[in-house]
Amino acid sequence: MSTRAGSPAPRERGEVLAAIAQIAPLVGTSAAAAERAGQLSAEVVAAIIDQGLFRLWVPAAIGGGELALPASLAAFEAMSRVDGAAGWAVTIGTGGGLFAAYLDDATAEELFAPRDALIAGSGAPGGRAQIVDGGYRAHGAWRFASGAPHATWFTANCVVERDGHPVLDASGAPLIRAMAFPPDEITVSESWRVSGLRATASHDFAAIWQFVPARRTFSVFTDQPREPGPLYRVPFAAIAELSFAAVALGIARHTIDAFTALAAAPRRGGSAPVLSERADARIRLAEAEAMIRSARAFFYETAADAWAAAVAGRALDGDHERLVRLASVHATAAGARVAESLYSAAGMAPLFEESELGRCWRDAHAVSQHALVSSARYEEIGSGLFDAPAGSL
Repeated sequence: MSTRAGSPAPRERGEVLAAIAQIAPLVGTSAAAAERAGQLSAEVVAAIIDQGLFRLWVPAAIGGGELALPASLAAFEAMSRVDGAAGWAVTIGTGGGLFAAYLDDATAEELFAPRDALIAGSGAPGGRAQIVDGGYRAHGAWRFASGAPHATWFTANCVVERDGHPVLDASGAPLIRAMAFPPDEITVSESWRVSGLRATASHDFAAIWQFVPARRTFSVFTDQPREPGPLYRVPFAAIAELSFAAVALGIARHTIDAFTALAAAPRRGGSAPVLSERADARIRLAEAEAMIRSARAFFYETAADAWAAAVAGRALDGDHERLVRLASVHATAAGARVAESLYSAAGMAPLFEESELGRCWRDAHAVSQHALVSSARYEEIGSGLFDAPAGSL
């Protein structure tokens, strides 16, 4: 994909963080209502679009930010510190921009050039794609399409079939390709009725034997990106793990913010000491601060190493992929532990729906359930660490 004349340069970290700071008051004051409604408000979505925050990973050649990975993670963390659901929405919306690097010029522009372009989709191969002349007939049902109400395209992974039989890739596994559908070719089910990250509107969707032209299909696992930038050379699994963990870190910082604000407020009735005067609350806060700062340092150190490899044109080896996974899982687990500790120290206050601390607790635990950053992955990571050559990490 060649850069067109007049295309904007990739955005810088400071510019993106300033954009987030500009809309933070709107996002923060809207968060409780968005949680009740189960989706971000139209005003918040419009503000995110106006600031270009869904376009951070769209290639610069088609007007996107093509923002460096470390700066992107800082942006996801910053937005999630304001509100977890908005942070998740920006993170997932940004992630869809990677797909433009796998499409031909005309198709990439069709999907991503509009200023309101946003991909919602699902990574699990919940569908079948039968090979036909010019493309595929795709059929299936997929879950967890974050941002479904305001998406301009949906992507869905399918097992490719020929004459009713799965096509195998070079490793002998079923070939998986993502299909891109406009909203009028799929049906969305409002199924996202959950306790945390409610406002992400991560609904299910389905397609019934829709024709998808070959140019609107891709695979981040088997295709080579057309874009040469280092952002598109980071393995997709690693970039997803890091992105989700950045959200968890932002929610953890928001949890500490909410706890300290609550701790300074007078107690109802006036007879009990304020929370900040209690020894147990002080201990929990100090422990939380140390826990999240430690996890964050490991996380950003590991992310910087992965980015340096991509910039240098080096592939991540198994050891470094394992460290990315460990840093991401650990950051997410630390965020959930911070939320658990401060929630339990706060008494009855976070039980109420309007409690900011309660919302942080719900959102932190929702992120920690995602399969890519779940604590269940510690066993897999530990197994790999036992197998790693001595001194290799």
